[in-house]
Amino acid sequence: MSTHIASFPRMVPLTALACLALTVGADEPAKPPVKVTIEDDKAVIVETALPIDPTPRIRYAASGLGAQITDEQGRQLHLSHFPIIKIDEQVTQVGARGGKFERVNQSLPRTAGGKNRQGFQAVFTQDDLRITLTAELAPTKPTAGNKKREMGALVMRYLVENVGKQPRKFGLKAYMDVYIITNDGALFAAPTFPNKILDGIELKDKTLPDYVQCLEQPDLKNPGYVAHLTLDLGSSLEKASRVVLSRHGAGGFNAWEMPAVQAMGDSALAVYFDPKEIKPGGKREFGYAYGKGIAIPPESEGRVEMRLGGSFAPGKLFTITAQVHDPIAGQTLIVELPKGMALVEGREIQPVPQPFTDPPQSQIEWKCRVQEFGRFPIRLRSSNGVTQTKIVTIAPG
Repeated sequence: MSTHIASFPRMVPLTALACLALTVGADEPAKPPVKVTIEDDKAVIVETALPIDPTPRIRYAASGLGAQITDEQGRQLHLSHFPIIKIDEQVTQVGARGGKFERVNQSLPRTAGGKNRQGFQAVFTQDDLRITLTAELAPTKPTAGNKKREMGALVMRYLVENVGKQPRKFGLKAYMDVYIITNDGALFAAPTFPNKILDGIELKDKTLPDYVQCLEQPDLKNPGYVAHLTLDLGSSLEKASRVVLSRHGAGGFNAWEMPAVQAMGDSALAVYFDPKEIKPGGKREFGYAYGKGIAIPPESEGRVEMRLGGSFAPGKLFTITAQVHDPIAGQTLIVELPKGMALVEGREIQPVPQPFTDPPQSQIEWKCRVQEFGRFPIRLRSSNGVTQTKIVTIAPG
């Protein structure tokens, strides 16, 4: 895997000849040229999108608002794995204090292009809060020397909506009794603590990593099977508040706080999304992933390259072309035009079609009209959380 920064010139002035070409047609008399500069608002860091090996590298089964996850051979990657919720000041396991499931283990809808998705959805309501879990098998970052990404993580995405008339304070703790292949007392490692085995520690603020490794054996050089808890799923999902690495049963299963104590042969962890107020009609969306590898943030998939073409002279048409590399399931694009520009052809919001090329790419185009001189930020917003902006300045030549 490699990263690069999109290398666009900060300012791209059109030459007088190019400006003239934008305004003069083959059968039109020459008109005064316009001066156009196109500027990228900021560089975008992206990751190389390698092909995906579709073979699932983990197995999963629905369990209410949680999941049971094993490796591809069916060996344990944990024992219990379930959420504990806190609504206002009440702490409980899902379903233990009222509430009801509207959906359980429901298949995920297909993508806009009709492609199947692997995973399940569950919906639970309690105290005017609707909690939707979308669990989906996802690709992971490639290991060294691997030219393909593996389907090796289950992304657990929670959407919490306040459908009542009163504000509610909501938090969720995902509890896991860790068991890696043969070891019920598997310990941990994290990039914020290099070269160190972690046992009985709370990770938060500057020590909260993008991922935590769960090691079959407490040996960094020979760890056996390594499972990964991914905490950073990109800017479109709220990241965990903290993670506690502890002993199974510490603090009780219906308690909110779990002390960070040594595992003593029976390890556990808790991923916290600490309570926050959700106003009526409001929502909160967060998530994490667990499995063989480090889950790729959704915004690293479906990378969008925006191109502009045509005439920028007032009254003329120009095009916005979005080239989408390796589109993700259900991805949509929104074009945002400033005052002084008008959309002529193409819907403002468009689903990204499924690609039929190798490497996979899709393309969407909009036709627009310049109405006046000025400085115009043109934005493309992708549903994966990334916004691309080009600033076009148009002045008389």
